[in-house]
Amino acid sequence: MDQFDAALKRLDRAVDRLEAALDQREQRSEKEGSGLVQALQAARADQAHTQAVADGVASRLDGAIERLNSVLER
Repeated sequence: MDQFDAALKRLDRAVDRLEAALDQREQRSEKEGSGLVQALQAARADQAHTQAVADGVASRLDGAIERLNSVLER
């Protein structure tokens, strides 16, 4: 029975180490996921700003084209 008890103790320790490793892995995954969410939010904000700038530029170009066309039609 001593060998059996020793084997059970080793098995218990091994299971404990596996559970600890899984907990650490889950914590790392949660941190990485949080970082990805923040990066996605930043990218969306950048995209919205870029779109607003592009819309402004397009509007100004349209105005310049209209003025040039009116000058050329005279």
